[in-house]
Amino acid sequence: MGGTPAAAAGNKKTYTILAYLVGWITGLIFLFVGKDDPDVKWNAANSVVFFGGLSIISFVIGLIPVVGLLSLVLFAVGFVYWVIFLVKALQGNGERIPTPGLSGFMNQYVDQLANAVK
Repeated sequence: MGGTPAAAAGNKKTYTILAYLVGWITGLIFLFVGKDDPDVKWNAANSVVFFGGLSIISFVIGLIPVVGLLSLVLFAVGFVYWVIFLVKALQGNGERIPTPGLSGFMNQYVDQLANAVK
């Protein structure tokens, strides 16, 4: 009987939640698992771009002794965004979740990554 719209919407919501659950790692996984759904793929790409970028920046800043404590601030910012993404994913139906305050900058990279996966 599968393939009902309700089941598809449920999977879409679940995939969106999972794409954000462990940051860029699950984002990367669901970029390919959800490649047939543009919204799931976009949210997964958003997770990869945001959390991957944050991880790289935090790592590089952590290597610099004078500003190393700034990586703790980045961790706190990342945690707040992670909570926002998960809450919006839980409340929604799998639609695209923009990154508050950073969408204008990030969307071009998110779109490029999402469109690169076929």
